[in-house]
Formats: sequence, C-alpha cells, structure tokens
Amino acid sequence: MLRTLFSFTPFAVCLCWFMIFAASYRRNDSAKRMLTLFLATCVILYFCHGLFFTVGLSHETECIWTLCSLSVYPLYYMYLYRLTSKPHPISRIIMFLLPGFVVAFAKYLFPCELTDDARKLLNMVQIALVLYYGCRRLSAFDKELADVYDDVTGRDTRSIRNLLIAFVVTSLCSVVANALGRDYFAQNEWLILAVLSPFSVMLFILSYIGYTRIFSAEEFVSDIKEDNSIEETSVNDNLGALIEQLVVEEKYYLTPNLKITDVAKRVNSCRTYVSQYINHTHNCSFSDYINKLRIEYAKELILSNPETKIIIIANCSGFTNETSFYRNFVKFTGKRPKKWVDSYNTKL
Repeated sequence: MLRTLFSFTPFAVCLCWFMIFAASYRRNDSAKRMLTLFLATCVILYFCHGLFFTVGLSHETECIWTLCSLSVYPLYYMYLYRLTSKPHPISRIIMFLLPGFVVAFAKYLFPCELTDDARKLLNMVQIALVLYYGCRRLSAFDKELADVYDDVTGRDTRSIRNLLIAFVVTSLCSVVANALGRDYFAQNEWLILAVLSPFSVMLFILSYIGYTRIFSAEEFVSDIKEDNSIEETSVNDNLGALIEQLVVEEKYYLTPNLKITDVAKRVNSCRTYVSQYINHTHNCSFSDYINKLRIEYAKELILSNPETKIIIIANCSGFTNETSFYRNFVKFTGKRPKKWVDSYNTKL
C-alpha cells in the first residue's frame, strides 16, 4: 500500500494541476497553455514512474517514459520563453523536442546500454541549457520591466528564477539517482519516497506559481505600445530638461503606477529615448530613478511628520503598498524607516 502511494504521489500532483489548468485552457495566456502541456507530459512521465516501482515497465512503456523525460525540460524552457516573449513558431518547438524523439525511437529499435547512455547524456545537456538560457532570459525580462514600470512587484520573475534553480538542483539529484539506477530505489518504499517526494513538492510549487501569476508578456507588450500620434524626438539636451522638469520639478514621480510610456507621452517623445536618457544620465533603470525620488520625498515626510503612519507616508510618496515602500526604502537607505530615523537623530 505504501509503495503504491509513494510511487504515484508525483503523478497525482501533476494530474490535479493539469486538470486545473485544462479547465481554464481557453482563457489562459500562451505561457499557461505551454505549462499545461508541460504538466500533461509530467502526468505521463510520473505515471510510468509509478508503474515501474509497482508492477514494472514493458519495453514500449519504457520508450514512452524516455520520450517524456526528454521532453519536460524543453517544454519548461518554452514556458519560460512564452512568459517573457512572444510564442515560438511550431518549427522551433519541433526542433526543441526532436532530440528526445530521436533517442526514444532509437531506444525502441535498439534497446541497449548505448541508448540509455545517450538518454542520460542528453538529459544532462538539457538541464544545463535550461538553467543557463532560462535564467538569462528571465533576468533580461526583469531588466526590461524595470525600464518600463515604477514598481515591478508582481511583474518580475524572481520567484520563477529561484524556482528554476531549485528545479535544476532537484533534477541534478535525479541524475545521481539515475546513476544508481531505479532498481536500487525500488528495493524499499522509503527510498522511493526519498527520491520522488522532492519532485512532488517542486511540481506543486511550480504549478501554483504558474497558475497564480497574472502578469504576462502579452500585457507587457500592450503597456509598451507607443502612441502613434506622438512625434518621436531625438535624445538631446532639451529632452533631458523636459524629463527633469516633469519628473522632478513637477513631482510627476508621485503618480502611482507610473510607466515610462506615461513620461514619454508627456514630453512628446518615445519610450526608447526616455529610457536611454535615464539609463545614460542617471545610470539606473526607470524604476530605480522614480523610486529613489520617492524615497527622498518620503524621508522628508517622515522627518516633518514623525507621528504619521507609514502607510500614509507610502501613499503620499507614490507607492501603492507598504511592501513596495519598505523594499525600496531599505534598497536606497540600507535601513528600515524606524532605524533610519534613529540613525538620523543620532547624527544631529
């Protein structure tokens, strides 16, 4: 009983989440649709795992397991890609999945150690490529977000990037398990639990974060769409003066949910030129530029109104929530508000 329960736990987790994603498939964005396909593949993969640890696998089922195990990493990378950019063309998806199909077909025709070694090698290469290119793409997307929005909370991919690293670490443990051989773990149900439970937890968290994530690349593209009625100006001293007058002198930075396109529209320019000016002149992203000004304004409010609640200070400074305010305050001062005030008073 325990052997069956432990063996099919990852399968049950993937099946439940697949059904949740599938129920809203038509309403989902392209990233969630790709995650649905990833979960469907995991359902088959871990069903085969369950069969192996309970009743064993036939040669045909072993080939299906090989195909699925070599498809999950390309599919997860395609999910990350769709999360941060427009969808891949069908030809690119086929190219990503083709090596797994080739190895699985070779295993079907030539069931020998050579094809098993090829599977293990390809699996390790996939893990390395997904980690490198996945983190690189997510980091680049977060940089783009910081150049567009005043607050990237809820939009950035830090949680997904951290999860990707944890997912890869778990996968490397799987590589070690593969080196020992599945037969080694099949000897005892507690060994089965030890090798499969990390995947159950990881797949649950991965699915939960993917399902609850609201912001998508489609929304980002919509937000950076330029107003065609605006005449694009070049980067010059006049543009810089207009930006500084609007943002600093007129305190436009106090506007909640400010986007760089809002600034560009007000100075009759385009997002790219405004971004270039801020990056080159202030050596920071749009988000840091705006939030640094907000924190300086908040510091003045705190000193002049020491009894005022932090949430009011945050709202008056342009922040939409306390979390964003605290995060930026610590980022630009190195201290939380109370400790900063104590430090300031000590210096007087």
